[in-house]
Amino acid sequence: MNNQRGMSLVELLAVIAILFIISGIIYGVFFTFNNNYDRISHKSSMDQSANLVLGTIKQYHQTNDSYWIKYDQSGKKAYIGQETANHLLGDSLYEMEIKVGYPTTTAISNLKIDSQQPLSVQLTLTDQKGQKYEVETTVKRY
Repeated sequence: MNNQRGMSLVELLAVIAILFIISGIIYGVFFTFNNNYDRISHKSSMDQSANLVLGTIKQYHQTNDSYWIKYDQSGKKAYIGQETANHLLGDSLYEMEIKVGYPTTTAISNLKIDSQQPLSVQLTLTDQKGQKYEVETTVKRY
């Protein structure tokens, strides 16, 4: 009579191989989920920053008869102000490219905006990884 207690080496290796394959699949799914979460989080942050810039421009457009927008090409930053453009638009996390004009957008360095006319704005934000977020809109006074 043969009394079998425990597992053979082949059975043990088969179980270890199956567990290794399952853990590899789970790790791959988790890693992909983590990368997608980071990408979506960055996009959401860029969206919030763009909304802040456009909201500031809209506020100036609706509350002032005229104002200034200045774009610093070397620093990739934009400024806004009533008498002079000295308030930073947005934050310093992203490089910014902004084009404004009526009715079509053009690259600017320092431009006085008349609030009585609709203003076309084209905004591009770029993060450190090179991801871009672009938005184009028209701001007008009601």
